[in-house]
Amino acid sequence: MLAERSSSGRLMYFEFQLERRQVWEPMVDVCERPTEIVLFVEMPGIQRSDVKLSWHDGVLTIAGVKRQSHDPCPTRYHCLERNYGQFRRDIAISVPVAPDQARAELRDGLMRIYLPKRLTNSGPSEIPIQD
Repeated sequence: MLAERSSSGRLMYFEFQLERRQVWEPMVDVCERPTEIVLFVEMPGIQRSDVKLSWHDGVLTIAGVKRQSHDPCPTRYHCLERNYGQFRRDIAISVPVAPDQARAELRDGLMRIYLPKRLTNSGPSEIPIQD
């Protein structure tokens, strides 16, 4: 527990009991439609240039970096819950897809990845991210 005196001289108490995850990874929802697989990936505060999508042997890899905010606290923090740093998610997709026809969008902190279905799997591929 942390105690401080306010400008009026009263004691203020701050108690923080936080569990922090040591590694940040984006949360992912996977949806199957008749003609495609769609992934919804939460990416708050992440720039498109800081993310790379790739496909290899039935696995979609989402890798990148979440950079620390440029709004530092002028005095001191009482609580830090946001995680930063490198991340990587490898998601096995059992449905054959056409990664060469895949596309992705990153808008308002949510990335949508569209993987069109196909009859046979293809080789490694990078997936472009659109605005």
